[in-house]
Amino acid sequence: MNNEIDEQEQQEVLEKPSLLGIITEPSTQFKRIKDNPKILVPFIIVTILSVLGMLLMMTQIDFLGDDPFFTDMTEEEVMIATIFAQATFAITGLLIPIVAILINTVIYFIVAKIAKSAVTFKQMFSMNTFIYIIVVISTFVNAIGFFGMANPDPEVYLTSLNSIVGADGVLGAILSSLEIFTIWSMIITAIGLQIVAKLSKGLSWGIVIVIFLITLGFAVGSAVVLELFEGM
Repeated sequence: MNNEIDEQEQQEVLEKPSLLGIITEPSTQFKRIKDNPKILVPFIIVTILSVLGMLLMMTQIDFLGDDPFFTDMTEEEVMIATIFAQATFAITGLLIPIVAILINTVIYFIVAKIAKSAVTFKQMFSMNTFIYIIVVISTFVNAIGFFGMANPDPEVYLTSLNSIVGADGVLGAILSSLEIFTIWSMIITAIGLQIVAKLSKGLSWGIVIVIFLITLGFAVGSAVVLELFEGM
C-alpha cells in the first residue's frame, strides 16, 4: 500500500505543468512548477502567442488616425509610416513577455529571499511564465473584440472598466488599469506565491497589490505628463 502511494506521489512530481492548466487548475500546476519547473517551451509558446495576438489586434487599428501631421504626406510616405508603426507594434508583442516575466521574477524573487523562502529563481521564472498565458488570452480576447469596432483604441482594452466609461487623462489611466484579466492575473499570482515560494497569504497579496499600485502610478504619471504637453 505504501509503495503504491509513493509511486503515485512520484508520478505527480514528475508530471509537467500545463499552460492551459493554469486556467482550470492553477493550484495543481503551481505544485508541479514547484517540483518540476519548466521554462524554455512554455516561454517560447507564450512569446509566439503574444506576437500573434498583437498582429491580430494590429489588423483592426488605424495607426495614423486623424493626426494632421500625416495629412500632407504622400501615399508612399503614409505607407512607410504605417509599416513602421505596425512593425513597432509587432516587436512590442515580442519584447513585452520577456521584460514583464523577467521584471516580475526578479521582484518576487528578491522579496521571497528577504522572507527567507527556499524558492529558486528557476521556479519563480517558470511560475511567471505560466501565469503570462492570462495576458496572452487577454490580448486575443480584445483583438477579436476590436473586429466589431470602427476605430478601436489599443490603449483601452474592451475588458477594462474604461471601455464602458470612456474617460481620458488620469481617470482614463486608472479605469484602464482596472481590467478583468489583470485582476485575474493578480489572484493567480498571489496563489502561486503561496504555493511555489511558500509565502504567507498576507505577504503574497501584499506584494501583488504593491506592484499593481506601482504600475498604476506609472500609468497615472504618464497621463499627467501627456496632459501637460497637450496643454502647452
